[in-house]
Amino acid sequence: MKKYTRLTAILAMLLVSGSSCDNYLETHSNSIFTEETAFINLDFATKAVFGVYADLTSTSSYDLSMIYFKADNDIEFILGGNDNSRRSVAHYSADDGNSILGSTWNLVFRTIERANICIEELPRSPIWEGEYANEARRLYGEAVTLRALCYYDLISLWGDVPFLIKSTQAGDNFYLPKTDRDEIYEYLIQELKDIEDYVPWMRETHTTERINKAFVKGLRARMALAYAGYSLRNKTHETRRGRHWQEYYKIANDECREIMESGRHQLNPSYENIFRTIHAYSQDLTYGEVIFEIAFGRLISGRTAQALGMLFATNPPDPLHGRANSEIRTSMHYYYSFDTKDLRRNTNVELYNYASTSFPGQQRLVANTGFGLSKWRRNWITPSMGGDLRDVQFTGINWPLMRYSDIVLMFAESENELYGPTEAAQQALASVRQRAFAPADRLEKVTGYVNSVAASKEAFFKAIVDERAWELGGEMIRKNDLVRWNLLYTKIKEMKDESLKIMSNDPKYHWVPDYIFWRHKDSEVIEILNPDYRLPGTAIEGYTRTNWFPLSSAGNITTFTNTLNIVANGLSETKNNHLAAIPATIIGATNGVLTNDQIP
Repeated sequence: MKKYTRLTAILAMLLVSGSSCDNYLETHSNSIFTEETAFINLDFATKAVFGVYADLTSTSSYDLSMIYFKADNDIEFILGGNDNSRRSVAHYSADDGNSILGSTWNLVFRTIERANICIEELPRSPIWEGEYANEARRLYGEAVTLRALCYYDLISLWGDVPFLIKSTQAGDNFYLPKTDRDEIYEYLIQELKDIEDYVPWMRETHTTERINKAFVKGLRARMALAYAGYSLRNKTHETRRGRHWQEYYKIANDECREIMESGRHQLNPSYENIFRTIHAYSQDLTYGEVIFEIAFGRLISGRTAQALGMLFATNPPDPLHGRANSEIRTSMHYYYSFDTKDLRRNTNVELYNYASTSFPGQQRLVANTGFGLSKWRRNWITPSMGGDLRDVQFTGINWPLMRYSDIVLMFAESENELYGPTEAAQQALASVRQRAFAPADRLEKVTGYVNSVAASKEAFFKAIVDERAWELGGEMIRKNDLVRWNLLYTKIKEMKDESLKIMSNDPKYHWVPDYIFWRHKDSEVIEILNPDYRLPGTAIEGYTRTNWFPLSSAGNITTFTNTLNIVANGLSETKNNHLAAIPATIIGATNGVLTNDQIP
């Protein structure tokens, strides 16, 4: 890369980040801006690293595209047929001409280039020693972590990829081949260990919007579990674990244990309040359950509670809360998989939405494909985005990339894998379930349940698979979990089969109501008298009676079957083709050095 191109990249980082950094008021003329002055002071260096963060808010990253890449699993999926765009990406049907593949590939590698510049320049900058040494090392640790996050996403999407740990310079080889993902993971997981002490804990940073030590350690654990788990391999098309997978379970276990023993993060006593706080553009620093979240901007970026979340009327839009097309949905099976006393259920998925255009601002019962991921809902946004803002897609709600409950469950999983369902593993699982049930129910639903699943390593693993679904559903973690467990196709098929059993009045679901009795409790909530049991099909004063799924006609079942068949329609059980195609434009630009050898 020519020097002026490299400078353009640095300057772009400074300009992107400058708008969100009101504390940095120094100004410098662009006419004297050179590569040598880019990291000359803490102000410029901070803005450069913030420019790496800024890429995460792009439409081609976590603002939209990355969410579609993580869809179509047993909890989060997209309705609608293939479109050679985002739906095809979700359905495992995107070919090498899909535009979203190219924009995401380019964006993530641009982010890596920006991080590489920061990683190179900070240690040779004037601020590396002296008064600002700690701040410089913190910035360095953030850049290293952001680069690792980018490669985690690239490997999750494409398997083996080119591995760049230096910024591009004039005379470099621009046609880099792929590097085996095990080698990439091994390098980055060690690098994250090396910089752990550079980054302070959240209680020192006082923000969830910048990387802290728990996220560094948590990302290291997440990547170690991905390495230790299964994935489709390039060229051979076998599905297997990383080459030293046993060692990496131990890395994940150690990192999660250290976070837990630090006492720096806790579970928020109220599951619902975690997400209400995020909708209010606030950060809960008291408990620190949200470890790191991507900082979107209201009216600027972030479509949480719009493309993902509870469905709200779109044509015309809901006047009180605004439109939400809720393109990413969930299933009736997810709702009915919860224990009926699990307090998380009606945060994660409701039996009603706000899709009615006849009575705007008021709820209606969901249709068979209308289940939204309800921990994201526009009526929780404070201040409201109804009225003049009803058509705005960019809610600006931050995206929680990691929560403390995820750490606790990763610990329980790795502990079980290494040593079986030890007391420590049981306590970790119990602590997450403790919040999910009222005190009166905990003896049975927490203590009794954990004791029962601890009967064997296999039973405990199955409980972890279930618990992560109930705890983390709607947070777009599930697909990567299922891939590393080698359960992706199996669990998607289970979701489809069980949903059809509910629709078909299968005896297994004899308790699912055939009639729902409901009423409007207030402007925000529908009260459902019998969500989990059957009542005689007679009138009950004050309630409306509605036919429910077990009464579905043969025609409705056929329509529902066809709708479910769209989900993950390109995923093959035998091929396990969960990896995406590299765009033809990228392959062409590398003179054929890169190929789609990851596609069976």
